[in-house]
Formats: sequence, C-alpha cells, structure tokens
Amino acid sequence: MTRFVDEKDIAILRVIDGLRTAFEWVPIEKIVEKLPYKDFEVKRRIKELDKMELVRYRYVSHYNSFAAMLTEKGFDTLALWDFKKHDVIEKVGTEIGVGKESVIIGCVSPKGEWVVVKFHRYWAKEFRNIRKSLAYASIIVRGKELNLEDSRIDIPRAKAQVEMNALEKLHKIGINVPEPLGINRHAIAMKMLTRNGGIPAPQLVRVKLTDPVTAYETIIEDYIKMVDKGDVIHGDFNEYNVIITENETPYYIDFPQAVPKSYPEAKFLIRRDLNKISHYFQLKYRLKTKDVEKILKDLMEK
Repeated sequence: MTRFVDEKDIAILRVIDGLRTAFEWVPIEKIVEKLPYKDFEVKRRIKELDKMELVRYRYVSHYNSFAAMLTEKGFDTLALWDFKKHDVIEKVGTEIGVGKESVIIGCVSPKGEWVVVKFHRYWAKEFRNIRKSLAYASIIVRGKELNLEDSRIDIPRAKAQVEMNALEKLHKIGINVPEPLGINRHAIAMKMLTRNGGIPAPQLVRVKLTDPVTAYETIIEDYIKMVDKGDVIHGDFNEYNVIITENETPYYIDFPQAVPKSYPEAKFLIRRDLNKISHYFQLKYRLKTKDVEKILKDLMEK
C-alpha cells in the first residue's frame, strides 16, 4: 500500500540533497551519520523512498556500500514540501504543462487561489546542447552575479533563479507577468493567469483576437518597457509565451533564458524577439507591423 511522505522522509531527502555536491551517489553511512534516527530505520525508509521513485538506491562498488541518489521526483517533492511549509501552496493539483525543459503543475494556495509551480528540468539532450543555447548564456550571467565558477552552477536551480529574477523585476515596474510567489531549489511558484472564472488563460496562438491592432501595439510597448525599464531581454518572445487574459490583456511568461541589455548579443536577441512576434501578427492578422530596426536603434541608444 502506497504511503505519503512524512517529516522523517523529508529529512532524509534533505540530507541526500545537501551531500550531492560531494557525492554523485551518497553512501548510506554518510546519510545515517547526519540524521538522529536509528541506522535500520534510515535504511528501511530509503528502500521505501526508492519504491516511491523519490530516490535511486543501489550497491556502489566504489564505496563498497549501498548509496542513494535523488530523482527528479524527489527534488520536486522537496520543493513542494517547502512551498507548503511556507504557505505558498496548500493543495497540489495535476500536471497542466510539459515542455522539454520544464514541467508545470496547478496548485491551490491557503487562500484558495490558483497557483502555478514550474519545475525546471535538465534533460539529457539539453546536456549535449546547453552550451550552444541562450539558456546557458543566461545561467552564466547569473553565475557571475553570484560569483560562482561555471562548474559549480546547478543548472535547474540557476534557470529558476534567472526566471524568478526577471519576474520580480518586471512585476515591480508594472509589466504584465505572473505574480511571483516564491522559489525553492529548481522550482518557482507564481499566481496562475486565468480567465472566465478560473480557467487557465490561453496562449496568444490559441485565440482569435477581436482587436489585434491594440493587442499588437500593447505587446510591442510592453516589450520596449521590459528592455528599457526592466533591463530584461526575453530571448524567446513569441506567440506561445504571450498569454491572453480577460479583455484580451496580454501577459508574458517563460523567462529562464532572459539576459540583461548589457549582454553582448543583446541587439541580435531584441531584433529576433521583435521580428518573431511581428511576423506572427503579419501572418495571422495581416497587420502592418512596426519598424523593428527603428525600435532597436532607439532602445540601444538609451
């Protein structure tokens, strides 16, 4: 019979998490010595956590001992436990979105409001391609801000930090982004964007705008403010990362690759962002779009 995790399980997961920078597989002896529980209880619980797929537990010949490693599900459990402990969420709902670099679930806050928790991932394909990606560039920028060497950067955690930093800056200056509620390890919590009484608001690509001219002009004005006042270049600005709420109000999501205006490739990224969103409105609504080169020139001269 499946059981729920309790405080002792979480304590064990925390210890494994804390020791993973020193050990790829954490020897059972190292786990036991940091906990106030009996040896046999720790081993029994780790076997149960292995069955629950929160850890992997096996014999490691290098240590001549059994050892454990956290799984993604284990990391997620720790983040959700801490969000609940700090009253960010009360109930955990279902998965509402899966991407190559993140998983999103719906939750409910203690006040009964809908909350989104986004877990940043680091898939095998991303391991091979990360150094070519903008996400990696934004992480390096973040690492320099924290005075961390490249090799010491925890990629999923850093991606969460990059996104949280962008959301906080933009929310503070009044840009329409999800309200950030908290960050824990590789996960960020934010208010869910809804419409029609609580239904998750759709992406721009999923709606037929009644006033595309106003929507386009608003989106461009917001993007300019993001860069000029918020010092945030989105880096992947398109019809999938614009959410349309009540009264066709646009909101902006997905900032793990965001970089500041001082980034060496800033000009290229701004041009690409503006061209992508403008091209979408040209194709779908046959709009005459703004002069991207003029906007770019004005932004870079400020």
